[in-house]
Amino acid sequence: MDMTVESPETQQGAPQPVVVDAKKGGTLTWLGRIGGWLVLLLITAVAVAVVAVTVGPRVLPYQALVVRSGSMAPTIPTGSIVFYKKVNAAKVKVGDIIVFSRPGDPNEKVTHRVYSIGRGATGPYATTKGDANGAPDDWQIPLVGTGWVSVFHVPYMGYALVDLQSTLGRLLLLVIPALALGLITLYEIWRDRGGGATA
Repeated sequence: MDMTVESPETQQGAPQPVVVDAKKGGTLTWLGRIGGWLVLLLITAVAVAVVAVTVGPRVLPYQALVVRSGSMAPTIPTGSIVFYKKVNAAKVKVGDIIVFSRPGDPNEKVTHRVYSIGRGATGPYATTKGDANGAPDDWQIPLVGTGWVSVFHVPYMGYALVDLQSTLGRLLLLVIPALALGLITLYEIWRDRGGGATA
């Protein structure tokens, strides 16, 4: 006895192939992926900055501080992270940007440029000046032992680190990436289920 079997195309109730219009949703997918990469890049940059400022100076021979005033603008904008290397104080020269404790307030760090170098009864000293200030500082910084000289800075990244010191900042660091990844995932699910498809 001969049997005739219907092909999947002729069987009633058989699922029909779905043709996805690549033009629809293609742009959104592309933008979504770029947005995801940008968010990931931002998170990575902030994480690296946090490690560089908090952990790095404990194990590597450098210091990193956030500039909170505009006295060195425009060379070093407010909110920059400045990285310093340790040098012999005798090698400090005019034009170097150094960090030191403000005379009379050892808890406050100042980043200013060496304006001049002189010698007093106790040895050599540096007069400093902020690039944005009209006159040199009214103190003298002893040039003895070792000190810290600026190597480079990352503009504005310090703002993120200052914000992360707050509870809200730490919360946002977790919530914003989670929301972004969640939205991207939901869109991918919607797209895979034929949200942008035509039969």
